[in-house]
Amino acid sequence: MESSRIKVNVDLSMKDVPGQLVAGLEPISKVDGNIVGVVHHRDAKVGGRITVNVTFEVLSRPHLDRVLEFWKERDMHVLRMGSVFETYPIEYLLVGEISPSRLEDMIEEVKRMTKMESVDLRYSSILDSKKRAAMVTAKVRRKDDVRRIEEFFDSKVQDNGLLVIRGLGE
Repeated sequence: MESSRIKVNVDLSMKDVPGQLVAGLEPISKVDGNIVGVVHHRDAKVGGRITVNVTFEVLSRPHLDRVLEFWKERDMHVLRMGSVFETYPIEYLLVGEISPSRLEDMIEEVKRMTKMESVDLRYSSILDSKKRAAMVTAKVRRKDDVRRIEEFFDSKVQDNGLLVIRGLGE
């Protein structure tokens, strides 16, 4: 997928009559868009209308605006629209002598240098020991950030004498 493309998820309300689904999807192809997924909610009919959830990609905001105009002209209502961001999962297991506050500082440092969608830090320790095991799982928006985080944790191995194990996820 090109980085300039916009990925959108829309709940679209349309009349429950033959041909409406095709009429709702056609404007996307007219602007050279790409349909990623369609969920047709036929059982949830309200006032003679049904909802269709569509995820699609378009080249730019003007292309998206044209799709929205087509729908408005055809009496199709956008109930909800949101951007969809592709994310890349990361997982790291850190083992060694490191305090909980230092672990949290490291995560804050990673957050400042990347576009994180989510992060989870879990750690455990043995009583009367400075050794800890910490599991860091996160999702980032840019593939470059996966490399940056890997370089960051590699540097922490040398700085803190930690064992760092990269997850086997994607």
